[in-house]
Amino acid sequence: MSTPCLFRGTAGARAVRKVHPLLEKVEQDLRQVVEGLGYEYVMAKLSGPLRRPRLAVYVDRPGGVTLDDCQRISERLSVLLDMLDPIPGSYELIVSSPGLDRPLVREEDFVRFAGRLASVKRTTSGGKKETIQGRLLGVEAGAVVLQHGETTEAIPLEDIEEAHVVYEWDS
Repeated sequence: MSTPCLFRGTAGARAVRKVHPLLEKVEQDLRQVVEGLGYEYVMAKLSGPLRRPRLAVYVDRPGGVTLDDCQRISERLSVLLDMLDPIPGSYELIVSSPGLDRPLVREEDFVRFAGRLASVKRTTSGGKKETIQGRLLGVEAGAVVLQHGETTEAIPLEDIEEAHVVYEWDS
């Protein structure tokens, strides 16, 4: 059996994702350590089997992060997590860059990456799940504005299940 794959971005910011109860307890501490080292805290994700869950912490900075950066952050987070002990039993800690398909988890991410191609998974008012890919135009009145084809659509932040930048290989 797997733990739910629920995650969230910076605490206090309007986030698109739900928060795993274990992450709620330590998210602020994770963010403080990462930002204290000079990096951007993108999000944390708890997933994997219950007997050995994975805690993935995604970090970034201008110019990207290196393997040495991830190791440095991992060492600091390990000390913090050993002290707080939020996850029962053993777990795997992963520190990584958000990658080319960077997740969009906070309202400010949709503004920051305006002009980029994005994929947005949402739940419609009828309860149907759909994924829309289009050019991200920003946020207006609590809704992400996305242009796909000839259509411009405003998707309320609360309807978004998950979103990420789509890397454009030809650009």
